[in-house]
Amino acid sequence: MVKKMQVGEMTFQLLNAIFLTAFALLTVIPFWHVFVVSITSYESYLNNRFILFPRDISFSSYVTILSDEAIHRSFLLTVGIVIVSTFLHLLITAITAFPLSRYYLKGRNVFLLFIIITMLFSGGLIPNYLLIKNLGLINNVLVFIIPGMFVGFNTILMLNFFKQIPESLEEAARIDGAGHMYTLFKIFIPLSMPIMATLALFYGVGKWNDWFTALIFIDQAKLFPIQNILREFLILGNMDSIRNGAVQGDPLKLIVSNKMAIVVVATLPIMLVYPFLQKHFVKGVLLGSIKQ
Repeated sequence: MVKKMQVGEMTFQLLNAIFLTAFALLTVIPFWHVFVVSITSYESYLNNRFILFPRDISFSSYVTILSDEAIHRSFLLTVGIVIVSTFLHLLITAITAFPLSRYYLKGRNVFLLFIIITMLFSGGLIPNYLLIKNLGLINNVLVFIIPGMFVGFNTILMLNFFKQIPESLEEAARIDGAGHMYTLFKIFIPLSMPIMATLALFYGVGKWNDWFTALIFIDQAKLFPIQNILREFLILGNMDSIRNGAVQGDPLKLIVSNKMAIVVVATLPIMLVYPFLQKHFVKGVLLGSIKQ
């Protein structure tokens, strides 16, 4: 009986490994193909459209892309937006979630109800546009930072995480004369790195991949984030709609090599951040989703 269980477990582990390996390959191969095409010469690509290994390696597409002023500006703008908005989002979320996680806050259920309502209903695109216009955020870099800086779902995740922290720590801090802000920033936040990293990943990735905001509220090329530059490449195949575009020459060559290169440039930074936050990700989501 024991041997049968061991054989069954080994079979399951083998099938599980095969399935996960196949799934991983299905995930990695498209990214690898994009990178290979971006460094493969145009002639080699025409002879073989699906390439797993680079042929006649050329980095001219990256030289073209990375030497363009519009891409430099949009890349730095996107990095700044992600850093500033993520920091402010975590700050506001923590300041909101901390008092709502305390049992002694009067009317906390009413405040939670208001947050839940924002998760269920929205005004729609037109009222949102009118609001942004009246706030003077059209063609303003702050339109990427201020709207959506508070997210109800993320607040509830952090709130539930704060509930896991023993109340005795807060009571000890209050006995020593610590105020609420000191307790939050010196005790709760240092103990909440898993949920902080998780929400930073959620919000940072969302801001990095955001192209719709600029599509609706921005019509100045100098304020385009990197995803809108990528969109121009993918849809239009050139930089004509962006002032001082990078690409000249054969448009087909642009569609193949430069397009793949800009995809890599726009995707790689956020992919490099994830491994540093991965160890906190599962724990943060698990504990933040448990209601007590």
